[in-house]
Amino acid sequence: MKYLATLSLVLLMSLGAMAQEESAAELKNQGNEALRAKNYKGALELFEKAIAAWGDEEMDAAMVYNTATSARKIKDYEKAQKYYDESKNLGYKADVSTYYIASSLKSLGKNEEMEKVLLAGIDEYGTSKYVKHMKKMLAGYYVKESNKLYQEGQDILNTRADGNRDQWDAIKANAKTVLDEAADFAKKATEYDPTNKNAQAILTGIDGLLKS
Repeated sequence: MKYLATLSLVLLMSLGAMAQEESAAELKNQGNEALRAKNYKGALELFEKAIAAWGDEEMDAAMVYNTATSARKIKDYEKAQKYYDESKNLGYKADVSTYYIASSLKSLGKNEEMEKVLLAGIDEYGTSKYVKHMKKMLAGYYVKESNKLYQEGQDILNTRADGNRDQWDAIKANAKTVLDEAADFAKKATEYDPTNKNAQAILTGIDGLLKS
């Protein structure tokens, strides 16, 4: 009797595991249908349920990627980053996943993390067609940082007035420190996007300000 009870328990556990696998597979298929129908919110919910029910078998990397895409489509960038990270770690569309990790970080305002991801991605996936998108995103970040510093340097120079002529040299020196940093960012932008007109305009503007 004890043997039969143990055997029954094993069978029940096996059947339970099979049911769990079938349930996860069914949820994944429903998620795929929702994704194809552009019901991204529903797809995300279904995929996350499938992941939670997946069990001990190797995770379906394509499903994880689709989970990330569903999250991105509804602008849930924290979940998008999380699942693109998992997709990359699973080796599924690693170059594309890297690009969207960076894009998610950008949307979350985590620019320094975004920069690190893009630099690593450009180095790692040099032959990928997504590298040009990574470079463009990185250049855009550098231009934004450069422009902020350019405005700051310009504001410093604008403090010069007839009443503080004795301070003009010091003011210009302070402005130059800030504008040099702005130029560094603009030059970085042109390294990754040589035709970036905004970066070129900032560099031209900095030369004009420093000559004033």
